[in-house]
Amino acid sequence: MENDLLSVSRLFFCGADVYMLYRFFAAIFKQKWSGKKRIISSIITVLLIFFENAVGSVTLNFLTVPLFCYTYIVSSFKISLTNGIAYTIIYFTFVGGREVLFELMYRFLSKILPFYIPPWFTSGGIYFLFIEYVAGFLFLLYIEKYIKKLNVSNNNIISWYLLIVPILSLTISSSFLYMDFPEETFIQILMCACAFLLYFSNAAIFIILEKYTDVMNKVKYAELITVKKDMENEHFQNILKINDHYRCFMHDINAYFNSFRMLAMDGENKKIVEIIDELKGKIQKETSSVIYSGSPVLNAVLTERVSRAKEQGIEFTLFVEKFLKVDFISDADLISMFGNLLDNALEAAARCEPDNRKVNVKVFMGTSYFLIFYIENTFAVSARREGANLLSTKADPKHHGLGLGIVTTLAEKYGGSLNLEEKNGLFITTLTISAFAES
Repeated sequence: MENDLLSVSRLFFCGADVYMLYRFFAAIFKQKWSGKKRIISSIITVLLIFFENAVGSVTLNFLTVPLFCYTYIVSSFKISLTNGIAYTIIYFTFVGGREVLFELMYRFLSKILPFYIPPWFTSGGIYFLFIEYVAGFLFLLYIEKYIKKLNVSNNNIISWYLLIVPILSLTISSSFLYMDFPEETFIQILMCACAFLLYFSNAAIFIILEKYTDVMNKVKYAELITVKKDMENEHFQNILKINDHYRCFMHDINAYFNSFRMLAMDGENKKIVEIIDELKGKIQKETSSVIYSGSPVLNAVLTERVSRAKEQGIEFTLFVEKFLKVDFISDADLISMFGNLLDNALEAAARCEPDNRKVNVKVFMGTSYFLIFYIENTFAVSARREGANLLSTKADPKHHGLGLGIVTTLAEKYGGSLNLEEKNGLFITTLTISAFAES
């Protein structure tokens, strides 16, 4: 029977493949571009798949088509490279499950009906292939209906867990194709039914796990909002406390001046000095809550770590540039980045001898384009290494990986970088963030 791989109808099916791929990812992730760029990239992908299919090699098709689709996805959508791999595999398990299901159904129909169903790559197989694609598109709409409104994180580790059931079910259903199709009608129906259930169970489990992920993201967001509100409230209370102290001081200032005047007239200069020293200490003690930054969240992060440093006997010096702008960083990301790095520094310094516990922090604009968060801290345990890269002085590698991993990911999100080094007996952490990065 004549091979029909280079026909216009085959080009149509290749276009349908790319369109359904686009619909699947558009329901989950945001697009990088629209209009002409999207159309051109789609056409290029369609033509690549079309001419590759024309070769007629199943092995080549298996290796290159997913690669073409993956390249199309990561260039067209705002998706991480790892998530792109995971979701591309998930999509192809749906496609593969559909093909297995229809292959079994056609075998079954060929057994019970008095006509021959031609192979998909022939001109006569186009009509049956069209039915398969219509069913596949309806299946896609079914999935899209449930996942379209979900908020799926682009750095979502659970996407790899989504692969377990689809790959397992596809492996099981594909094994049916390498078995001799049984003669008993009941067993034939049972095989088709099992393939059908596996096909739709993939979608059901995928939707359930995606909804679970969405719920967990919302719970995490709610927790961060609560933390933010607590910090803002603490910041506001600190301001009120400082204002109250200064109002009391200003209320008593006339009385102090009158006392100084009388003592000076009596030649009691030593007594004046004693009162001034006592007053200075009192003011310092009552106004220990400092406003480091105009950002309530950053100020709360710094205030809490300064307080912890005092409790642990750590000499903590802090410089925050005046009128520092951090409003381009989300509150949750600011807490994660600055909080994790300060915690690392404090924990490392706390392990040193009491006379060698030091942390020096500077927050400033390196240029008008970059924010620099710079930390120097003493340490008792040398940093672990991974190749040429320093990791951390923290003893617990599990928690180290979590903290610095988060900071590294967020630094990349803001077009920056995290650099760690040991120099002159100090562990130096430099976080650089672009002030104009898209968050």
